[in-house]
Amino acid sequence: MASSNRWFQQLQTAFYAVLMAQLLFAVVVWFLIRGRPVRYFMDAATDIYVVAGYAVCMVGGAWFIDQFRARTVAKQKGIRERAASSYRATVYIRLAIITSATFLLTMIALLTYNFEPLGLVVLMLGAFWWFRPTVVQFAARYG
Repeated sequence: MASSNRWFQQLQTAFYAVLMAQLLFAVVVWFLIRGRPVRYFMDAATDIYVVAGYAVCMVGGAWFIDQFRARTVAKQKGIRERAASSYRATVYIRLAIITSATFLLTMIALLTYNFEPLGLVVLMLGAFWWFRPTVVQFAARYG
């Protein structure tokens, strides 16, 4: 029994490690850009609209892929034997999408010395937390 849920513990460990990496990177960037004059790629309003739009699209994309994979589970034959690997792949895909957006927003903050993208990083970390792997979700999809 202990080895049967080991994959889920490893999945949660990977989730928390990536969450901490994103948070640590954002905090380091926050300390690096304090007191510097803000630079913009285009102008203040356009920059924030572009990065906010990108963040919303990435959260929407992660949600869409997650829902698509959840719908296709019911149609697959023999999915119970592959439930762990299927769920793990779904979790990794949706978290990779959110993580890539978070790292890009953090890099934009570093390049522009602008704190607004870091504010969006906080929201993206909330979305990352919302997409965390849960036993309840696994049981609902594959149970």
